Amino acid sequence: MRRRHVVMLLGLLPLSGVAALWPFRRARARDGAREHVADTVEAIADVMFPGDGLPGARQLGLPAHVLAMPELAVPIARGVGWLDAEAARHGAADFLGLDATGRLAALDAAFASGDDGIQALVLALRFHVGMAYYTHPAVKSAFAYTGPPQPDGFADFAERPA
Repeated sequence: MRRRHVVMLLGLLPLSGVAALWPFRRARARDGAREHVADTVEAIADVMFPGDGLPGARQLGLPAHVLAMPELAVPIARGVGWLDAEAARHGAADFLGLDATGRLAALDAAFASGDDGIQALVLALRFHVGMAYYTHPAVKSAFAYTGPPQPDGFADFAERPA
């Protein structure tokens, strides 16, 4: 083998090492994106269900249930992107970079918007996290009455509204 072939091979070895590590870099970036989405959903749950004397949604681990729903994975990722863009319009790096008032304002903007289905996503998060929150034993036990809200039904249901 000639000297020039050896030099070329030695020059290509670092590239082959980079090529071998490339899939790991992409996997690490995906893991970082998943972590960002999970942290953002937890922050949204904290804004919606902070607890106020009871454990909050994040403390109860409820965002994990929503993140485990495969039908919400893509809408949640898009919604996090929308919230991050909304935060950037107000000078923050992302939704997590906003203070409590900024997060509430961003969620209010999401409720009022029709862009990219963000309103539907925020409503879905409110529904799923809210259902899990108010049926969680730690929250449910804080309320004295656990029966149906209208135990006698609606006696005047068949009558015309007054």
